[in-house]
Amino acid sequence: MNTKQQGLVEFLEKMVMSRVTEKELNEKLSEYVNEKVEVHNSSQARIDSGEDDDELADYNFMFNIEGEELYGYFDIYMLPTREKDVWYITEIGYEFD
Repeated sequence: MNTKQQGLVEFLEKMVMSRVTEKELNEKLSEYVNEKVEVHNSSQARIDSGEDDDELADYNFMFNIEGEELYGYFDIYMLPTREKDVWYITEIGYEFD
């Protein structure tokens, strides 16, 4: 892992246990990596289809980064809060290529 990748991991880890909206998360990620980032709620389709009915499980928001030094795939696991459109970040996952 290079130093830029390590910095990104530390940035993501610092967000664990914080509350954000999806828009705020996209803005923070985009600003940090200097590239447009949009997270995708990959859990919602499974819940909507009835494939996964555990509403208490973390939702998996995924994104990737195309930049040469940070190229990789990322997961941010979040729980919905009682506040409208606000999520609580529980953990992160990443894989650099």
